[in-house]
Amino acid sequence: MKVLFDTNLWISFMIGKRLSSLVNVLTCQDVEVFVSEQLLEEIRTVISRPKFDKLISKETRYYFFEMVYDVCQITDITIQADSPIRDIKDLYLLSMAESVPVDFIVSGDKDLIDLHSHAGIPIIKYTDFVNMLSARKNPIS
Repeated sequence: MKVLFDTNLWISFMIGKRLSSLVNVLTCQDVEVFVSEQLLEEIRTVISRPKFDKLISKETRYYFFEMVYDVCQITDITIQADSPIRDIKDLYLLSMAESVPVDFIVSGDKDLIDLHSHAGIPIIKYTDFVNMLSARKNPIS
């Protein structure tokens, strides 16, 4: 299963709100998480804001990017998506999702969630994604 996480989730993971859950997802053998240099640059830009200095240590930032480069698939954006999305800054995520193509876009961003899907790719919340993974690993008979 190919998955794209939105920037807000990566930031949340770094702050530690869902860090153990992230490790479980990233080590799941049937899940491939995709990132692009544009996504990673957006993460770097966001965490460089002064408000994150007390929340995310330099060591956490360093190890976070080491982990991402070690376990995620880096992809190029080769398709320019067309979407009625409210926040045009998120259009590159939709372009990336189409370029792979991924099976799911996972986000906490209301503008993305409100789309429900893009180019046939479901856009779901992280909790729904984790619940779906749990159900797949432990199917109810």
